[in-house]
Order: sequence, then structure tokens, then C-alpha cells
Amino acid sequence: MAVPTLTPTSTKSAIVLPETGDTSKVAAACPIGYYTGSSDFLAGAAAQVMYTYKKLGGDVLDIELTEQNVYANYEEAVLEYSYLINIHQTKNILGSFLGAATASFNHKGEVTDGTSHEVSLKYPKFSFETAFRIADAYSTEAVVGGRETIYSASFDTKSNKQDYDLQAIVSESAASDTAVEYYNKVGQSRVKIHQVYYITPRQMWRFYGYYGGLNVVGDYHNYGQYRTLCLKPSGSF
Repeated sequence: MAVPTLTPTSTKSAIVLPETGDTSKVAAACPIGYYTGSSDFLAGAAAQVMYTYKKLGGDVLDIELTEQNVYANYEEAVLEYSYLINIHQTKNILGSFLGAATASFNHKGEVTDGTSHEVSLKYPKFSFETAFRIADAYSTEAVVGGRETIYSASFDTKSNKQDYDLQAIVSESAASDTAVEYYNKVGQSRVKIHQVYYITPRQMWRFYGYYGGLNVVGDYHNYGQYRTLCLKPSGSF
């Protein structure tokens, strides 16, 4: 069978990416149009055409893309980069604006009303303020600091009784005992117990503890045992 002779009407693709871009065509090709008023963006988008042309080997083969495709993708790339920068700035200034008045934003991320603080123009500062605020909560739970007052309380145990209502004991003490630091500060609030200590006299540690061979038994032995509570009434104090 003889090989047919092909006579195509054209030896070049119908759509071929040009080597250079045109700033006058950028605005119409951007679907969002956020940066079309910036001459720097228009120039960057036009230059991106040459970069894409060289990157994909346009001087060797036909690249079946239009320059409008490049402009649209360039706009998306710039918006994505802007998003990353804004997220970075937001994390750095968050500590300065926690608790501040809220505001309204338009679709461009610009403040329209509701606050005198222009957050979008705030220069980011690098600090550990946000981390410090978070650490305060952990410090309170670990009983090594924090911003909440932690109180200590104690009560007498009764023979042959193991179950005690700590909420009732602390609430009653706070309402009647003027000598305690948490007097009149509990009310109907729920008490949060951080730690309960079981402590034996030192002579019992000597006999039952480290040197006696019974180890932890001395810490829980019922001879002379008493308890100390470390508590925090729920609330803002």
C-alpha cells in the first residue's frame, strides 16, 4: 500500500502562545480584576508570558495556550501569595488585637467601618505575645503561674469514711469561714480541684517510705494521714 501524501492546510497550530505579552490585554483577561488598576501588576503579567514561553520551550515547539490563560493564572498566583503574606501578618499582630472592637470588611479585605484601628495597614511586629497568652492557661493548669488565683484548702477526715463531697465542703467553708482566702468567692460557682495531696508525718516516711522497703505504702498509710486541697473556684478571679 502506498503511503498517502498529506497536504494539511496549515503546518502550525491554530492557537500558539506568543513570545511576549501585551499590557493592554491584561485587564480584560483577569476574571477577578483585583489588581487591574496597578501598573506594576499589568507589567508583571505581560512579562509572565515571556517567562512561560521560555519555560515550556516555545522556541522549539508550539505551546497551545493563549496569553489570556497566562494572565488569569498570574492573577491567581498573586492572590495566593497575598493570602500567605496576610496570614503571616495576622499571626504576628494577633496578640495586639485580641479583644479589640470588630469591624466590617469588603470582598477586597479592606476595613469599611466599625473600628478606628486600621488592621489592614498595621505593620506586623514579631513577638511572643500570643504564645504568652496561651501559655498562661497552661501555667494555671500546671500550677506554675498563670493569671488566675489558685487557693488551698483542707478538711478533717472521719473514721471509716472514704467518700467526701469536695464541692459542698469548699462551698460551705467559703460561705462561713472568714479566715480562708477564698471567703465569699465561691457562691454557686463550680469548684475545680487541681490536686489532692495525701501527706504522712515524716516519722512515717522514715519507717514505711524509702528506707523501709515498703516504698509508696508509707505515703498512703492511715496513721496520722491528712489531706490538703489545691482548688480554683470557677470564675474570673
